[in-house]
Amino acid sequence: MQFWEDLDSMVSTVPTSEKLFIGDLNGHVGATNVGFERVHGGFGYGSRSQEGDDVLNFALAYDLLIANTVFKKRESHLVTFRSGQHSSQIDFILTRREDRRDCLDCKVIPGECVVPQHKLVVADFRLRVRVHRDKCAKIARTKWWKLRGEAAQAFKERMLGEGPWEEGKDADDMWLKMATCVRKVASEVFGVSRGGKQEGKYTWWWNDEVQRAIKEKKECFKRLHLDKSAANIEGYKLAKRVVKRAVSVAKGKAYDDLYQRLGTKEGENDIYRMVRIRERKTRDINQIKCIKDETDRLLVKDEEIMDRWREYFDKLFNGESESPTLELDDSFDDTNRRFVRRIQEAEIGEVLKRMKRGKAMGPDGIPIEVWRCLGDRAIVWLTKLFNLIFRSNKMPEEWRRSILVPIFKNKGDVQSCTNYRGIKLMSHTMKL
Repeated sequence: MQFWEDLDSMVSTVPTSEKLFIGDLNGHVGATNVGFERVHGGFGYGSRSQEGDDVLNFALAYDLLIANTVFKKRESHLVTFRSGQHSSQIDFILTRREDRRDCLDCKVIPGECVVPQHKLVVADFRLRVRVHRDKCAKIARTKWWKLRGEAAQAFKERMLGEGPWEEGKDADDMWLKMATCVRKVASEVFGVSRGGKQEGKYTWWWNDEVQRAIKEKKECFKRLHLDKSAANIEGYKLAKRVVKRAVSVAKGKAYDDLYQRLGTKEGENDIYRMVRIRERKTRDINQIKCIKDETDRLLVKDEEIMDRWREYFDKLFNGESESPTLELDDSFDDTNRRFVRRIQEAEIGEVLKRMKRGKAMGPDGIPIEVWRCLGDRAIVWLTKLFNLIFRSNKMPEEWRRSILVPIFKNKGDVQSCTNYRGIKLMSHTMKL
């Protein structure tokens, strides 16, 4: 009774929306399903015992099905326990009745033993996973590619008139106000994309004939949906055959053209491109499984790997600066116990000139071209912002979010942090 109470309390916590499988249970449910037709399939073994009644009553209480009893099998595929001349069926697999259609088979493997005298019971399930695509989850993006010509001038005029150009007392507040204004004005001047739409990867071979056939098939389907007459049914079947034939012809022609092009000198670049794409698909770079520390000791634990990256970037960004101290400010760096020099407007302007166009945006979603477009006014404001960061020893919170992609060298061999030659770090708009 204690066992059934414990099992009852455990199963009651499993949501009905989740799959449930229970095994073993040590009872004889018998060959017939009299009185328990809802949970017993009628193809059991032997005679029923009191323990078997407990199993069946439990299955009724939670609307479960004993999978062993659903399929008609020979005796060797039903018996789960043998000892001398004695044989019985005492090991079961229980699942929810609503999953009956997903259970393809359940039987005993006669030649396999889990423990002495107990045979292995296996069940095959085909689980249907429903993926609910949220159509509202599309991310609308600002059309930054319009930042040129008259649109760029209109953006600049609005920013010069509406932008919060005054110096603030808090770097986080100062940056947030400006970034919010930039994103708002840009979305109104340049517009935003509908978001989420991607070109079909497997429809590059479509031609006009395929598109006409598919359009006709859709029209036939609409007519069939409204009127399921014999003529509409036949018309829809014919349209499907036409589409299938058109797709086959279009794909064959497209691949023939591709193979002919790959055989020429101009097709060599296409070959290399295809090889690179296939090679990238085989990489497992979503997670860094291991890395070496400074002593070449291999680290495999997540905590150790994170600590190593933290140590590496702390040394990379907070190392001793050997540049001369110019125009001492009243700012004081408590970490290095020395004065830091004030950033000059000329330095900001020079860095903006050197930064390449078309670079990927960071999490703030503002490209470098924005600051170039705003000209001297932006240089003055950025100088104030960076000097405020030095004085307060605190950067904006939005800058603390970053996207880090380590690029392995030596064909993906495990390297130490200091041996990485490609680090793509997009933490904030400007890296000075």
